[in-house]
Amino acid sequence: MNRRSILAFILVGTAAILHAQDKAATPKPEKAEKVTPPKVLTFQPVAKIPEGASDNGVTRGVVVSRPAEPNPMADGPSQIVATFFAALREGKIDDGYATLTKDSKIAEKPEELRQLKAKTREAIEVFGAISGYDFVESRAIGQRLLRATFVSQGRVFPLRWRFYFYKPEHAWRLIDMRVDDKLTGLFDEPEEIKPDELKSGTGLQ
Repeated sequence: MNRRSILAFILVGTAAILHAQDKAATPKPEKAEKVTPPKVLTFQPVAKIPEGASDNGVTRGVVVSRPAEPNPMADGPSQIVATFFAALREGKIDDGYATLTKDSKIAEKPEELRQLKAKTREAIEVFGAISGYDFVESRAIGQRLLRATFVSQGRVFPLRWRFYFYKPEHAWRLIDMRVDDKLTGLFDEPEEIKPDELKSGTGLQ
């Protein structure tokens, strides 16, 4: 081997060694770690719940507090009528009417009051002694005018009693009353009146 060949071999070997050292000195890139993307919670848009509705779609009612209207029957007339029928049941017609017409204009008309008592005695004789009574209905016009309807339980036949009360100030007073045996009126049935029966009934009107 000549001198030139030896020099070329040395240069090639040296270059190879330097390349190897440089390669060894260069750090190998670390293996990239697998990056997991963060979890994202996605909410679907929800329509606004209308006011007054619950989540399940059921409408919620609004509670409104209203004062209860007073029952006029509980403020005097009911007790007046109960005392009246209790007296009739015991045959005490005078006492019954004394309570019923107390402080009323009817009590100031002795002749009319006497006729009422006489017709009541007549009705009891025809339809039998009164053993009790039933409340049918009451109708108020405003807070001071009231009609109360009752049915007396006679031994033979019932009678319809309609009491009209008025409350001018603090107490209820009887201002009118009607008594008859036309029971069809209790069932909202039209009355069939024949020409010769225009005055059928007890006549206590």
